[in-house]
Amino acid sequence: MRSIGKYKLVGPVAETDFTPDQIVLDTNVLIDMRDFYFGEGRTPPELKDLLLEFPWRASRNVTDIRYGWAVAEASWVRGSGIDPVMRRRLVYAADQVLSWDTDRIIKEFSERRPPVARDKVWPRVPFEDAGDGADPRLFLLTYYGSLLYLLSLEKELRANKPKDRLGAIGQYVDWTTNQLGVRSSYPLNLACMLLAGDGASQDIVRKIFKFKDSASPEEWSEKAWNVAWDILMVSLAEGLSYGLLTPDMSRKTVLVTRDADPALLRLGAEVRLLIDTGEEIIPFTHIHSTVKVDHGEVRALVDLDPMEELRRQRRNPDDMVNQAATAVYDLETRLGVPALLSYDGWRLGG
Repeated sequence: MRSIGKYKLVGPVAETDFTPDQIVLDTNVLIDMRDFYFGEGRTPPELKDLLLEFPWRASRNVTDIRYGWAVAEASWVRGSGIDPVMRRRLVYAADQVLSWDTDRIIKEFSERRPPVARDKVWPRVPFEDAGDGADPRLFLLTYYGSLLYLLSLEKELRANKPKDRLGAIGQYVDWTTNQLGVRSSYPLNLACMLLAGDGASQDIVRKIFKFKDSASPEEWSEKAWNVAWDILMVSLAEGLSYGLLTPDMSRKTVLVTRDADPALLRLGAEVRLLIDTGEEIIPFTHIHSTVKVDHGEVRALVDLDPMEELRRQRRNPDDMVNQAATAVYDLETRLGVPALLSYDGWRLGG
């Protein structure tokens, strides 16, 4: 994993010293750019080094930098949707900062006042309609539901003496497979680590969730939501690198982040096998969890036959969303959590 000061490059192709084809900015990096541009608080001095590493160039040999998902997370207000005021500042700052060449980066970071102080255009920039893009809840739904169910299981496990660790993993696998309808590798690995891992594994998961034993179900929901975004960002780097999101094109992609959690997530799970059927590419992920129970019994619970995986991949997308949304709504209702993700006709795209 490469580092540029406080910033880390995370992803399946981030281990070697190379120039990626594409970068996905994590939300904390986007916020650093906004804060620098508008002079809002302190930003890491390494932001200059990061921008100099991947400056805009007039030639074609330029790294594409994507920040749309970071905008969605930073400007999304749960319960009401996109905050247009927040979104306007984030998008404008990123557009300006990422258009600078090397000379402009050096100049702007040498100034005593923030860039906005020299910007005559910003006051006249109109608000944009943020309702035409994909709804991020669609992409967070299964991650969020899996993690919220995991936290509720951990609460039950701590209340039981003796603790049935293997049984808890079986419950998690059954719910995500048959109720939610979608099993995701990163949440599954976190489940194995938290429910049946050794002390070090459990500590990693507790760090990722900012765990508090006294947390209420509503706080669980907030934590599940935040970690779901981390998983989505890590998954974007993998999906784009392996051509899972762009079937006819794979581009070496890394996530740039100031957060330790994405790197911790990849310690436990990574794509190891891709099966190309000619119509689609199906990834298979290797899980590295260290558990206190019998590994063979855990594998028997979590392994899915490749043909079953193929069958599940070919289900109707609308049916999958409806099933997952219903399962999450029922879970939130049972836990007494406001139904923040109840399905009301979200769109897959604009």
